[in-house]
Amino acid sequence: MTNIQTNATARKLVRDERGVGLVELGFAAPVLMLLGLGMIDMSIVASSKVDMEQAAQRVTDFALSQRPTNGDASYLLAEAKEATGITDEALEADPSLIKVEIYLECSGERQTDFTTVCPVDEIPARFASVSVSRDVDTGFNWRGIGKMFSGSEGDPTIRVTGDSVVRFQ
Repeated sequence: MTNIQTNATARKLVRDERGVGLVELGFAAPVLMLLGLGMIDMSIVASSKVDMEQAAQRVTDFALSQRPTNGDASYLLAEAKEATGITDEALEADPSLIKVEIYLECSGERQTDFTTVCPVDEIPARFASVSVSRDVDTGFNWRGIGKMFSGSEGDPTIRVTGDSVVRFQ
């Protein structure tokens, strides 16, 4: 091939625009896939958050329907386990998954005993508070990407919490 033919071929290749869109798509496709996977995973997390909020509200609604007479919250704990599907074994392994409290406030001051009678000049308020949590696994393993950008792998699960407080007096 002569020098003139080589120059003509090079000029023809420089002016050729066929396949440029395919190359651009090759660069954009991985980014678009990561965005799609991120949307799917975040929708799973958002759905789990709604489930936890509804479970916590179910327990406080139960506290309204069967008002406690003492500071024993065991019946609310049982309702929270049923509402979330958390087993006794999981709760023993991680007690922070469900927190249930029944407490009394006298004019905004929290009291240690639920059955205490507030002084006449103070306003009593009794509350039931519920917090339920669940670890949600994402559908895509983001650890490799996290290591690429932050240097650490991180935890592949996300803790989702729902809580509710109701005043019943």
